[in-house]
Amino acid sequence: MTNQLHSYPSTDAMQQALADVIEHHVRLNLAKKGSAFLSLAGGSALAIYRKLSQAELDWSQVSIVPTDERWVSASHPACNLAALKSCFAARNAIQWLPLVPEWQDPENAPKPSAHIAIKAMAAMPMPFDVVLLGMGLDAHTASLFPGASQLSAALAADGITSAVAITPNPLPKEAPFARISLTASRLLHSDAILLAITGAAKREVLNRALLRDDEALPISRFLHASDANLQVYWSA
Repeated sequence: MTNQLHSYPSTDAMQQALADVIEHHVRLNLAKKGSAFLSLAGGSALAIYRKLSQAELDWSQVSIVPTDERWVSASHPACNLAALKSCFAARNAIQWLPLVPEWQDPENAPKPSAHIAIKAMAAMPMPFDVVLLGMGLDAHTASLFPGASQLSAALAADGITSAVAITPNPLPKEAPFARISLTASRLLHSDAILLAITGAAKREVLNRALLRDDEALPISRFLHASDANLQVYWSA
């Protein structure tokens, strides 16, 4: 376990720092192997991507997959992939990997399944070059929510499963949907893992998770992974 905390006086400063470090990794990998593969969180991290999208890079060689997705159609306001795409709207050459199938009619939505996500990850077996995670006040990251019946499988260290269908319990009021999430083992299969958090309350959650690897605090699995070099970015 190697964790380093980077503190910033403002959220904007932290977001710019993260945009810069992701750009650095992308640029490095484009020069080294001609491509870059990213897994990105949604939510409050979107401001980071709007800054990152201003970088002049060969975006046609960049592939991006969400760390997790709500079980909604691609046109739904809660769709993580749609939100990510909107941040990079001027970079239409990016290769996007969806975690859920497309459908139009909410009344005929298929049953949640990780099949599409697992297939996408099988087609891209290499490590991520960058993973950017967020964290909730309940210590969830991606859609690895404490209390979900599928959580143990999603946090398993054996690396067999790359994605799971998972239903938070209880469902978050702001996004009451089943989810597809990349698993801890798949997200940890990355050359750089970044965690972005803001505020004193989340700093306290982080401090508790740093004390022990506890399934009740899903982010702790990432903080205590023996071979992960996780960098924490925090602002008040």
